[in-house]
Amino acid sequence: MTTTLVAIMAAPLGVFPYSLLFGDSTSELPLFLWPVLILGNLVVSILFAVLTSQLVYFGSVSPDRIVRVRLYKYMARVPLAATIVLLVFVLVSRAPMVFGLHKEVALGFAVVATVMIVEWIIHQYKKTFERAFQLDDDPDVRRIQVLSERLLTTSDLKQFLESVLAATCEAARTPTAFVAGLTPNGPRLEAVVGHLEGLPDVELQKFSIPGVQGQELNGDIPDTDFFVWGDYWIQPLYNDRGDLLLGILGMRARAAEPDLTSDELELLSRLRIQAAAALEDRILQQEVFAAVEGILPGIIALQERRSAATFGGLPALTANSTIPHEELLQDPEFGNMVRDALTHYWGGPKLTESPLLQLEVVQRELEGHDNNPVSALRAILAEAIEQQKPDGQRSLTTTEWILYNILDLKFVQGRRVRDVARRLAMSESDLYRKQRVAIENVARTIATMERATLENSEESIEPAVTPEHAAIPG
Repeated sequence: MTTTLVAIMAAPLGVFPYSLLFGDSTSELPLFLWPVLILGNLVVSILFAVLTSQLVYFGSVSPDRIVRVRLYKYMARVPLAATIVLLVFVLVSRAPMVFGLHKEVALGFAVVATVMIVEWIIHQYKKTFERAFQLDDDPDVRRIQVLSERLLTTSDLKQFLESVLAATCEAARTPTAFVAGLTPNGPRLEAVVGHLEGLPDVELQKFSIPGVQGQELNGDIPDTDFFVWGDYWIQPLYNDRGDLLLGILGMRARAAEPDLTSDELELLSRLRIQAAAALEDRILQQEVFAAVEGILPGIIALQERRSAATFGGLPALTANSTIPHEELLQDPEFGNMVRDALTHYWGGPKLTESPLLQLEVVQRELEGHDNNPVSALRAILAEAIEQQKPDGQRSLTTTEWILYNILDLKFVQGRRVRDVARRLAMSESDLYRKQRVAIENVARTIATMERATLENSEESIEPAVTPEHAAIPG
């Protein structure tokens, strides 16, 4: 509080008419006052910065460290950088010719160079500044930062597997190799080197290997063996423990039967291990993302309570921390909440941070979705969309199917607006109008589902009334 009271003096210090103290305000200031003036402006700027850093936390849901990082990044990239550029501009514009260049040329070069140098310094010494100001000094934060920097994206996985496959082609002297991984939606081709000619797609979907009596790949098959599969030699990829099939490594056959030498088998074994490790790491990473997605709503709610408790004290901590369900349903932004959740139907902050996660109907679905609120909300959205489906056979052009088709094609299937409009034979402007109507229908359906769930909850918790039985005289 003392720091805030001192910093708030920046306003009166900055606007006080000091020139009145020296008589005629139109006369030139003495030379010795210029350093005082510059120093005073610098002090006022620092006080305003301190005041901002003290008041920026009020009403913020984000943790203090996040607010502090954003504030200092903004101050470094905007006010500080602008001040330095302005200083260079003034100095160069008042200086004589520099290196024989005209003032306009030197001024443009100096301003551009200053912007580049300032941004480079901020980027280069970002970690140093953060440690100096203790912006991200928490070990948990550093671990998350390292995770984000080392994240294995789909393109990273494909690039690594292509390198492994290129080495496989070189080691086995074959023109084509591929890796297919097992996913919840079935087999998926992860990476290919060369041209896949004659690949039996049907067998790829079934993951069956001719020559092993039609049985599926499982842990009983030695992972060092190759199997003939059409024009390819196939090798299964297992996890590190050897009890989970991750996918297959295939290469174009150079002979009717595998004729690899011991040296080639050794090289291919090492490459197979690396390909399997990449697939396993991707699976573990997806499990981490699923876990984070599940706990994110709880973390957001906890941060909101923490922010309220910082300045609210006992009343904030003892108040009801949940938004009344009816108040949420009556919120004018409820339709926009549904639209945002549909926009990120298959994942994204508008779904994982949606206020709709607080709905009772979503909480009731948690048990059936491994206690994952995001999956539960997605299921509710899917159910609401299904309730828009008319009876009868589906048609892409009839009027009664238009709204359902828009919801299914645009949000569930994730098609682009232009593709949806072309398939439904309508203009994009007409599509947007009907899309608004469809989203409003989904919002009303979810509100109806929520009220029905609340009514059932109230009925289930009402105390049973035991009727009083009058004694019947014998």
